[in-house]
Amino acid sequence: MRVLTSQLELVSLDAKDWRILREIIHNYRQPLSSIAKTCLLSRQSVEYRLKMMHEHNLLRGSRTVINIQKLGYKSYHIFMEVHIPSQEREIIARAQHAIFVNALIVYSGKYNLEISIMAKNEQEFLQYYHQLIEGMRMRDDQILILLQTICSEVLPSAYFPQLKEKKTASSATSVSNKTTSDKKIMPHDIQILHALSRDASKTNLSLAHELGVSKDTVPYHIKSLEQHKYILSYRPVVNYASLGLMINSLLIKLNYTSEGITRFEHYLKNQGSILWATKTVGYYDYIIYVITRNLPEFHHVINGIKEQFEDIIKTYEILFAFEELKYNFMADSILEEKKKED
Repeated sequence: MRVLTSQLELVSLDAKDWRILREIIHNYRQPLSSIAKTCLLSRQSVEYRLKMMHEHNLLRGSRTVINIQKLGYKSYHIFMEVHIPSQEREIIARAQHAIFVNALIVYSGKYNLEISIMAKNEQEFLQYYHQLIEGMRMRDDQILILLQTICSEVLPSAYFPQLKEKKTASSATSVSNKTTSDKKIMPHDIQILHALSRDASKTNLSLAHELGVSKDTVPYHIKSLEQHKYILSYRPVVNYASLGLMINSLLIKLNYTSEGITRFEHYLKNQGSILWATKTVGYYDYIIYVITRNLPEFHHVINGIKEQFEDIIKTYEILFAFEELKYNFMADSILEEKKKED
């Protein structure tokens, strides 16, 4: 999920803006000259239009998607039902300051908080979790361990207007798919991953200054991290409200059948309104983020899922996203732990 902020005035984009947006979604870190070539614009025009997108709050930074499993970590998502407002505020404050928390979302629904903790194992997770909830009274909590991402989008193609395609093919360079033998992660690699997880647009020169290395060293490390799948993608942080879009969540528990699971996951990949879906271990089997233009459209998506899979859906919970307070793809604690190891 990305930034969910209220916006009174919608951003108006023309075809050129949409093409630029499509390119940076494909790879936010690609050079402006590559975007310009694909969109048949000048570099200055691309730079100006991106600046306007930031000034009008359509874009709110960028992130790099990090494969934390390669670093020896798991992601634990906790859905909390907290009925005492003062304690909800206290948990939120603790989560915002906790270096092991990488995501914090406030909901309306049965569960009013979703918190993501990155930890090496269950013992470490419980240690972190107990720090968050010590002295707190919760009505209920569900702990889900992320297993496998089913689909992940920044903005599904259904929410782009029909664009007349240019004759030139996209020159955007995606993250390398080439995989070589596994690599030993180095201290500089961890620092680069952490820095890019906060800002995918950070320049090689800026990274070199932070690391105290030569400028030529940084692209070598980044390319290696891409090839070995530590870096999965570079993404813009989109304020969906500025496009008139909203995001809500769905937790689903299924009756297991091999055929039913295959059919369900294929549906999620092709439905068109699924922003993110992941398989989990816990009471619920899937966490799903749904992007729609309004509540009627959201309910249409939910009803479609229920009708298509009434034979295997055991139970589900709908959560209406109110505010996203924290969301990164690498917790600060990973950097701190790796420093201690070195």
